[in-house]
Amino acid sequence: MLTVLSQLEIEIVSERTKFGLTGAIKSGHIPGTCPLGYKRNESKKMVIDETTKDIIIRIFNLYLQGKSYQTISNILNEEKVLEPKKWDDSTIEKILNNKIYVGDYERFKRVAKEQGKEPVIYPNVVEPIITRAMFEDVQIQKEKNQRAYCRDRVYIFMQKMKCPKCGKIMGSKGTGGKKKKYMYYHCADCKLYLREDLIEEQAMPMIMDLIEYDMTVKKYFYPVLADKKEKNTDKLDKEINTLRNQKSRIKEAYLKEIVDVEEFSKEYEAIDEKLELLEQKRIETIDLNKQTFSPQHLMADRDVEKEKLIRSNKFYDMLMAEWKNKDKEEKQEFISKFLESITVEKDNKGNYKLVNLKLRKTFINQIYKLMQNGMFDMTIADEKDKEVRTTVMMDKQELEEYIERLNDYYEVSYYEIARLDEQKKGYQKKYLTIDETNDNGEKLFKLVELVTDDKKYPQKKVNRIVGAIRVKEREKVS
Repeated sequence: MLTVLSQLEIEIVSERTKFGLTGAIKSGHIPGTCPLGYKRNESKKMVIDETTKDIIIRIFNLYLQGKSYQTISNILNEEKVLEPKKWDDSTIEKILNNKIYVGDYERFKRVAKEQGKEPVIYPNVVEPIITRAMFEDVQIQKEKNQRAYCRDRVYIFMQKMKCPKCGKIMGSKGTGGKKKKYMYYHCADCKLYLREDLIEEQAMPMIMDLIEYDMTVKKYFYPVLADKKEKNTDKLDKEINTLRNQKSRIKEAYLKEIVDVEEFSKEYEAIDEKLELLEQKRIETIDLNKQTFSPQHLMADRDVEKEKLIRSNKFYDMLMAEWKNKDKEEKQEFISKFLESITVEKDNKGNYKLVNLKLRKTFINQIYKLMQNGMFDMTIADEKDKEVRTTVMMDKQELEEYIERLNDYYEVSYYEIARLDEQKKGYQKKYLTIDETNDNGEKLFKLVELVTDDKKYPQKKVNRIVGAIRVKEREKVS
């Protein structure tokens, strides 16, 4: 009986919640922050902001005049519109896509897009700033521009190239006939043109590093990171339970009229969106955790494969082939995945030089996560300026598991070569040089920076050891 009553109560609360939120939206009480061009009146309803609405109208007009997102943002920044606000192409795009400017409110837009569904639309809930005809004209123009872009040319570094003189994002332009075409990035203000093929040539060392990283992540690191996610399941459960409790409390507060409809709808929607994302993440995590493997074994397999390719002089060729086999759309997608921006300058002789490179935060965060778990290799130079691969931050147990796996391929030896003590301000070296092959016929495989206090990133660097892993040329097992 109690169960039936509880279920009935839930259904009643749910229906009332939906009704109350829908009614609030239809009356102009739009949840969330007001978009540019609107403000809240005394009744907390969303109304037109007369001081900023003309900016919205101008943005729509500029686009219909043929201006790109980036050009519009540059114009607004140069005119210091709403300074200190900084305009960018993504902000312009969001404004041109927002149906609120014709009076319609889209709910759960982001979540719906992620799930491949249509958002819930409430029509004519606020006073429009632009006409529906203008909005539709903009959407048609956007589609035309996209088709023209796809038909014409694809630029590898689209929206990534910064002008070395003024720092603005450079536009793109193609020249030439049917047989020979050149792709350029240009800055209209500085009258500067940079050829894409020469930029690509200059950036190849950086591109090779990114390709190696991408291939390694897909084959080895992804399952390792998935393994680490297993420990985060409990954390996800706690976050989900916390949000569910918050949801219950805000419901109760609304039913008891402790909070008004605006506050309720805003918080309830925000919690709902977070819950959906967390629950989806939990499902993905459970699926990933079904995989079984040893992270250190995977790392050893990775290093053995790389070593074989390096010794056979096939490593660079493999990376280059991976890049050349990509079409231009794939190259553009690849660059966009890793780079936030790139700056290349040209000297008086026409030589190109990479002067600045900004990586995307998502990429940096992933590298940091890998470093925390001892899975990211660096390249350093020894006393003889010979490049040596180094694994950063590995503890004793991880090292033992790693060497155990290497023993399936080589005769392995481990030597401590240096010790770091923060109190003594540097490395206390036990061996002065890292020879390629020692007297025992062992070849240097890689270095390992070993953390001895069982902490991945101690606040104080105490008693860190650098060891050398050496292997015999003869493999035990092929």
